[in-house]
Amino acid sequence: TAWLWFALPAVSVFLLNAVTAHLTLDVMPLPLLWVVLLGLFLLSYVVGFSGKADRYLVAWQLLSALSVLAAALVHRRSGAGGGFLLNLSACLALCFFGATFLHTWLYAVRPQAGRLTLYYLGNAAGGAAGGLLASLAAPAVFSRVTEFPIAMALVAAAGVLYVFSVRGVPRGMRAVCVVMAVGALAAFAVSVRPKPGDRPVVWRARGFFGTLQVLEAKAKTARGEGVIREFVHGNTVHGIQALIPGKERMPTTYYTEQGCGYAVLGHPHYRGGKPMRVCLLGMGVGVMLSYARSNDVYRCYDISRDVVDVASRSGLFTFSKECLGRVEIVCQDARKGLEREEKGQEPLYDVIVLDALTGDNIPYHLSTREAFELYLKRLAPGGVLAVNISNWHLSLEPLMKALGNEFECPVLAFASANDFGKLAFASKTAFFCREPAKLGQPPKGIALLDLRRVKNMPLPTDEKGSFVNTIKWK
Repeated sequence: TAWLWFALPAVSVFLLNAVTAHLTLDVMPLPLLWVVLLGLFLLSYVVGFSGKADRYLVAWQLLSALSVLAAALVHRRSGAGGGFLLNLSACLALCFFGATFLHTWLYAVRPQAGRLTLYYLGNAAGGAAGGLLASLAAPAVFSRVTEFPIAMALVAAAGVLYVFSVRGVPRGMRAVCVVMAVGALAAFAVSVRPKPGDRPVVWRARGFFGTLQVLEAKAKTARGEGVIREFVHGNTVHGIQALIPGKERMPTTYYTEQGCGYAVLGHPHYRGGKPMRVCLLGMGVGVMLSYARSNDVYRCYDISRDVVDVASRSGLFTFSKECLGRVEIVCQDARKGLEREEKGQEPLYDVIVLDALTGDNIPYHLSTREAFELYLKRLAPGGVLAVNISNWHLSLEPLMKALGNEFECPVLAFASANDFGKLAFASKTAFFCREPAKLGQPPKGIALLDLRRVKNMPLPTDEKGSFVNTIKWK
């Protein structure tokens, strides 16, 4: 069993890194979540090496198999926006019970005192190898967080190996263990299998900011055939384009006239035919560029080179290439770029669209009091700041209310429903405007949100703040 001295800690450390990557890239990076995961991992060592836990090794194996089963089932449905609390609970259980089983087994196969040096050397080398495989090799090899389902499979397989390799387990208990372990492996297989109706992936990449993919579906209309392409970052859609004759410039998802598009269409300059300067903080695939006219200037900030390439250079989407106005794409942190503009006294914007809060990973530095103060400074008189607050995991209305109170600026908040005929998603959008009476009539098909009934929250600042109280736990 000497090889287990290396293999078991390698799997446990791989598991810790894989669960952390899954929660922070595919679900939502809760502040200091890694501390909780690391604490559970260290606690599993304490329990496993306590000297008594090995008596209950079969029980730990059963709990480990159950946690794999639960995590696999949640992973299967997480792409549809499964609740954050459900994802978090399953992953925490998998991290603790899976690691406790592995560490208890590791303690059970400890050698006599004369070989303890080799034993602990194997522990250290195995842990290092598991960490390197999960944190360095996996991101370089896989275009998504594949290490998470791999970790589930390794833990389930370890359960099967334990049942067949250890003597003295009662026959009835052995049968139960086998059924649970095999069931966990089956659940893992189901979790990674393509779902019925899944669209083909035509492009996929993984970078510092998470996993990206472009999905494609065939479409037929009276005007001809074409394809519909969807850009997904993690589990969040960041734009759809209908590459169908006559529909290429149709606004979609969160950017229709019932969403962020109202900031442009309702602006007096647009209705009066005057040139406009628009700034997009978070480019996506550039759906908002469909509103540009020949005399307009649209500046797009995005910190991800992969996003910029997909939107403008890959040929997958044409919003940028076929934009009627002038497009200026800046691959830079949006706040740094606006600070540079403010320092250089560059022309102000008629509309600023903040589209960085929809994903699972909200940039904190773009959501603070100081950040919104900068956005409002960069607006021309009568300008509109539109904030897309559609989010699976966070309720951002309290933040909008707090910002409106802080800057004494009227805030209009709309909610719209799905309209799949127009490829429009249900969305929530907040509009900051000093002179809301000058905006055009709100579009039809929206519901006004009464922010006065929203709970209060402390306004985050650059020095201190948290979004924990905005989490949708269910």
